Amino acid sequence: MTEASTPIGVTLICGFLGSGKTTRINALIANGELENALFLVNDFGRLNIDASLIESREGEVVRLNNGCACCGLAGDLSAQLRHIRRWPRPPSRMVMEASGVARPRPLAQLFTAAPGYALEQVEFLVDASTLGSLLNDPSVGELARDQLRDVERISVNRWHQMEESERRHLVTQLKALNPEAILQWDDALPEPLDNMERMVDRKADRGEADKGSRAVGLTPGALASLSIRLPERLDAGRLGRALDAARPFLLRAKGFIHAGETRDGLTLVQWTPSGCRFTPAHGDKPAVLVLIGKGRDNLEALAERLSVLSQMAITASLR
Repeated sequence: MTEASTPIGVTLICGFLGSGKTTRINALIANGELENALFLVNDFGRLNIDASLIESREGEVVRLNNGCACCGLAGDLSAQLRHIRRWPRPPSRMVMEASGVARPRPLAQLFTAAPGYALEQVEFLVDASTLGSLLNDPSVGELARDQLRDVERISVNRWHQMEESERRHLVTQLKALNPEAILQWDDALPEPLDNMERMVDRKADRGEADKGSRAVGLTPGALASLSIRLPERLDAGRLGRALDAARPFLLRAKGFIHAGETRDGLTLVQWTPSGCRFTPAHGDKPAVLVLIGKGRDNLEALAERLSVLSQMAITASLR
């Protein structure tokens, strides 16, 4: 078989919103285990790819100095797969991050049928710390259950802080939904942090009323996504508490902000119902936060709260 006709091996990484898919992608990029691989994600700009790893940018493709590349998923997936096969330097492997609300089975069927591709692995990630509340959520619980029923292998992460009885209950839940699935306990992803002060230096007075973190009134609504620009610097602790207060409807928040005393440099924000993490970011990226949750009205109300936080930061810097 010639090189041009050799199938591209595919790993499909799935999981509900905030289950750790992007963290897994970044780990695969950073550890250098894969060579000449293409990472196909919903929006590669959200990935915190270290500037030292980037070799070049070619249109919508970021080529890394370890021989890998990363590009965003845009438009029709079947058409994009055909286009990738026609690249002058087609990858030998592909790792695709599925949308957090996608069912794995149709994607797996698509790759199985796609000419020039060979589906090798479907990895489904589960955040143990939020699974119970997710399955009981009347808005998205059925979708989460359908996702779990679609797969043959489930990787459970963020489980170390659970009691043994809680882990047994989690296994019972997963086996009830998918008795044939192979379960594995994953040690690769960070544990959730339930205390913002373990991550950032909170300078605000502990007795001060935090105007930006009051809970937002919940209104009914379907899943929605909202991107907001946050060009001014923000206090990371206050931002984390504002996101925590939106747990009744917020499912995921992810993006980049200016944090600290100056606007030099960016900080990667990764929020899920299990906690919030802030990581120094590299490269030239816009200060944008993506919110995903139930009801666009709820997300817009949260965006207004975050705008208040940004204005508070401006006021504080002028004092």
